[in-house]
Amino acid sequence: MILNEGGNIFKNAEGQPATQRINKADVEPTLKWLEKITGLNHVDNMLGSTGIKPTSGDLDVAVDKTKVDKGNLVNTLTAWVNKNHPGDEIKQWIVKSGISVHFKTPINGNEKLGFVQTDLMFGEPQFMKFALRGAADSEFKGQHRMILLASISKALGYKWSPTNGLVDRLTNKEVSKDPNEIAKILLGDGAKADDLRSVETINAKIKNDPNYEALVQDAKDFFEKEGLKLP
Repeated sequence: MILNEGGNIFKNAEGQPATQRINKADVEPTLKWLEKITGLNHVDNMLGSTGIKPTSGDLDVAVDKTKVDKGNLVNTLTAWVNKNHPGDEIKQWIVKSGISVHFKTPINGNEKLGFVQTDLMFGEPQFMKFALRGAADSEFKGQHRMILLASISKALGYKWSPTNGLVDRLTNKEVSKDPNEIAKILLGDGAKADDLRSVETINAKIKNDPNYEALVQDAKDFFEKEGLKLP
């Protein structure tokens, strides 16, 4: 599963995006407004570049799957839609996909300001914050960091998952969810979790590895399609 950068789930009657990018200053007020509906802590569970970059294409938020039932959350959001927009199709406001519940969220709770897509992503919040983290000083998106991690993992016989951690490619068994241990496995002895912080820090740690080209091949192929190059 790749982190979805940029809300595009919701469309208007003309088939155009019904949501927009959101400024950093509006992120917390919008999530605090949403907290009043869901009763959950969203501000402390932001993922990816949400609340880090000057603007965000959507709001990625972790939800603890062990404490919150997805169906109950959908019902809570549906009740809000039915109260405030009776007659609207629910899919105009709420969509389920994979581990996520997507909600068309009024910016700052004010529909006159437009809407942003909020992706409420079910999993283990603490690990997801590491796995899906963004970096303010990186030129790359969280998605690109994930692709680089997946490329290195594949070359070493593993699979990278933001929900399951590092997984053995043959057995599909979990190898580790410990950030420091994952860093050592993927980047070599002496590597620490912070070395996995961004595309730039990951690349710097492995650029002198004799197998560097094999480690980054999949990432390079993907980046080239987007007109990007590794640092």
